[in-house]
Amino acid sequence: MTETPMDGNPPRNDQDARDWFAPPADQPTDIASDITYSGALPPRPMPTAPPSIPIPGKLAPPTDLRVWPPPEPEGEDRSTQPFPALRTNRQPPPRALVPTAPPSAVPPPTAPPLAAPPDPSAVMPLGAPAYGVPAEAPGVDLAVATDAPASPARRRTGLLIGGAVLSVALTVAAPSVFGYRAFEYGRPDYTVHVVPPGQAGTVQHVSWQATVEKIKDPSGKPDRSDRQWMKIVATRTALDAEGAIRHGAPADVKLTDRAGRTWQVETLNNETPPDVNDNKVGTPYRMEMLGVVPPSVADQVEVTIRPSTYRDVPGQSAADFVKDAFSSTEKDDQVLRFRR
Repeated sequence: MTETPMDGNPPRNDQDARDWFAPPADQPTDIASDITYSGALPPRPMPTAPPSIPIPGKLAPPTDLRVWPPPEPEGEDRSTQPFPALRTNRQPPPRALVPTAPPSAVPPPTAPPLAAPPDPSAVMPLGAPAYGVPAEAPGVDLAVATDAPASPARRRTGLLIGGAVLSVALTVAAPSVFGYRAFEYGRPDYTVHVVPPGQAGTVQHVSWQATVEKIKDPSGKPDRSDRQWMKIVATRTALDAEGAIRHGAPADVKLTDRAGRTWQVETLNNETPPDVNDNKVGTPYRMEMLGVVPPSVADQVEVTIRPSTYRDVPGQSAADFVKDAFSSTEKDDQVLRFRR
């Protein structure tokens, strides 16, 4: 099956038949105008220089004159590269050419006499001058004569070394002092007040009492052999008006054994009124707390209470509260330890 061109005539198969995209026979075959040419290109001619145009007459040298900087004198060496000194055998100029100082009445100083050559058979005394060294002039102290003030370069080196040592010392000491202050603030030296069993301890115008006892698991679960639940009951009583405004919760409550180990407790109930006006002088307020300790120390753990230094002054403004907080010298370092 053959295709029919768009004009409806079948393609020709004779020698005049050409490809669909081939140019017609009457089209020029010039390479420059034939876009379908795919043969070899003719050799490209080498470019030639344009013919020189003769200039009549003779070119005159430039007549520009440099004004600044001024021209250097002829024959002067204008090299800026330093030349090394050369070793030569030239002799110094005669002394006649060296200007001499006018004669004066004062005779020039003379060099001290040289020490006599040592005798090989004699023993040299200690401190005797060596041969070829000028003898010490009478009345001259060599130690004093050789003392000279330190040069500026030596003083500058000393200042640099001293400054470097001071900088290193400050760099090492400043963080250490800051860390010690922070540690001292976070863990002050506590003052422990030991309270006999069944008695009350007084700190900051407030009387405290505390007891501890073993209880069952408050969640109702079976008891375990590796833990024992403890119940702490603390009673706070204000002794005067100052104690009434110190109604804040204790800063820290712990269980402590004889070896110094501590266990944290959680507050279960606190009957202290939050309003300072509701706190009555002489009225006890009960606080209940729970803790867990090993069964081996359940019979010896004791309660330690560190009261807070918070003061709720009635009618005090916020500015006065902040001022009192920063100006107060009272430390939070009083601890009550209740014996069992």
